[in-house]
Amino acid sequence: MSDSLESPNWGFRVFYGMSIVTLPIYFTILICLIHLRCVSKTYKTTFYSLLLQHCIADLFSMLGYIALSPAREIPFIRQFYFDYQEYYIAAATYNIIYVSLYIRCTGIILLSLQRYLVITSPHSKIAIKVQTAANWKIILVYWIPPTLLNIVVLKDTNFHFDGLEDMAIVAEKTVIQRNTLMALIVVSITCIVSSGAYGALFSFVRKNSSRLSKSLRREVHLAFQVLVLLFAFFLILVFYTFLNYFSRTQNNGPIFYMRGLYPMANGFLSYINPFCILFLNKELTRKMIKPISCRGDLMSEVQISGIATNSNKSHTAQAVTKGNATENRRTIAFN
Repeated sequence: MSDSLESPNWGFRVFYGMSIVTLPIYFTILICLIHLRCVSKTYKTTFYSLLLQHCIADLFSMLGYIALSPAREIPFIRQFYFDYQEYYIAAATYNIIYVSLYIRCTGIILLSLQRYLVITSPHSKIAIKVQTAANWKIILVYWIPPTLLNIVVLKDTNFHFDGLEDMAIVAEKTVIQRNTLMALIVVSITCIVSSGAYGALFSFVRKNSSRLSKSLRREVHLAFQVLVLLFAFFLILVFYTFLNYFSRTQNNGPIFYMRGLYPMANGFLSYINPFCILFLNKELTRKMIKPISCRGDLMSEVQISGIATNSNKSHTAQAVTKGNATENRRTIAFN
């Protein structure tokens, strides 16, 4: 795979901007969600267990990508990666693209199917089984399927950097064509399955909107959060459709241009999730903001308590002084 053509750099700049803004927000959401799962049964449900795994997958994807790709701009890291590239560093730089993609594809399918089951048939045996599943089972179901898919990707190790200056990955054309086709198939299946689940879900909601209980309406609101994530996967589907076409036709110009756009596309796929949570999951957002407001209320209460205490002390001191004065006057009178 020749790297004589240059890919655009503005995709990286957009990715850096997204990372600076979104990573602190994402870590805050992750910490708050873990805390809420420890203190509230509401957040120990299957939906939030899956959402937590999806958040971990997003952060794993972004931090891994930053460590292996943008970090190469730092001179001593670039030199280290180039010197030890045969120790799977060059392979990991390429393979993490597909590894992280398949993990998140599994996540969006599981979230979509869980929304469909809980809303359309909450009392069915399979829905009850899903809702009462142990957390360790949910973790296994989330991570095992993409791990099996990634065996195909991880077994490829024949990669190397073209030179210390560019550090572009050189790979066999057959491997690139296979991976782009496989990614296109997996993303297509993700979009088809998730779209089918949401199509059936919204058909059910439309027919039964007047009979939905308050708890089911809450579940429907959570479904919108996952739906926006699904739209992001449709954009990735378009990306891999073009990438697969250009790799099949050996049109290197568009391939290198799309390589420059990948950081932005990958960042969008991961970084849209925290904003979906903030704007579409109002209950969780309120829970995140509440500790800050409660801390403010606590400070106010402490200040009020302090004022009240000082006031009581003042009144006590005045009473004691008045009592002493009265006692002194009585002593003088008896003398």
